[in-house]
Amino acid sequence: MNIGILGTGSIARTMAAEFAKVPAFRCEAVCSRQQATGEALAQQFGIPKVYTDYDAMLADPDIELVYIATPNSLHYGQTKAALLAGKNVLCEKPFVPTVAEADELIALAKEKHLFLFEAITTAHHPNYALAKQYLDDIGSLRIVSCTFCQYSSRYDALLSGQVPPVFDPACCGGALMDLNLYNVHFVVGLFGEPVLVSYHPNLYRNGIDTSGILLLEYPDFLCQCTGAKDCAAPGSVQLIGDAGRILIEPGSSNCQKLRLVRPGQEDLCSEYSESPWFYEVAEIAMILALKDYDACYAALKKTRQVVTVLEAARGDAQLGF
Repeated sequence: MNIGILGTGSIARTMAAEFAKVPAFRCEAVCSRQQATGEALAQQFGIPKVYTDYDAMLADPDIELVYIATPNSLHYGQTKAALLAGKNVLCEKPFVPTVAEADELIALAKEKHLFLFEAITTAHHPNYALAKQYLDDIGSLRIVSCTFCQYSSRYDALLSGQVPPVFDPACCGGALMDLNLYNVHFVVGLFGEPVLVSYHPNLYRNGIDTSGILLLEYPDFLCQCTGAKDCAAPGSVQLIGDAGRILIEPGSSNCQKLRLVRPGQEDLCSEYSESPWFYEVAEIAMILALKDYDACYAALKKTRQVVTVLEAARGDAQLGF
């Protein structure tokens, strides 16, 4: 399937490299506001076409799928435009800020019989499936703890007086939407929506959350999700039951290592060496090849649940977008 890449940031480069590993995909075009940045990406990955106008790329009959890798606040409008142009869409996380926008895009994709995906590594990793398989082995689940704290170089820019998009409320930035989202995807993908959501952020003076703790309450267990861009710590997910625990490292965005720990029994370990994006791209390629709309719609259902939780969290913390 021929791909048109919208955006030229670091994640666009990462995904272009992953697309190149999967024979089912071919990067046909890149679109950037600046010709020079588009040409640089195209030259690096052997992409034949460069556009500076999004509508022009959408009009290209050779483009079958648009990969959207732009600031968060642009995802809704750009995804809608691609669907209306008859293109399948892979949209970077976070999908959209509101449930109303998610519902509109999902309905439009179904109406036009197009594939629509949120680009999220967690759901496609083999160890994520294994974590679900091992849940019964740890007894009654009591506590879930997720930590994703990664100091951002752009935080230094924020402190110096600049406002990068990832720390701009107008761009739907912040630690919740950038990093803690992975924790939410991990938990909601396994257990569905919680019964209660509360978010406790550290706020910068422009109102953006640079870090925060999200509490999710389920009928039988509690979950805390910590996400930070203003400090760093080792990442992990722990699913803790009364008969054992599952440890995922280095965390919810990359389930590289899994360990099942039970008292009196030998630990069970699983480790994968490929990048987390590889599994995402490979599984999406398979869904597209099989024309498996049911798998696509199941993933969209989970995405909608995550959007619901994130919107509730921002509402609880009175974040201004």
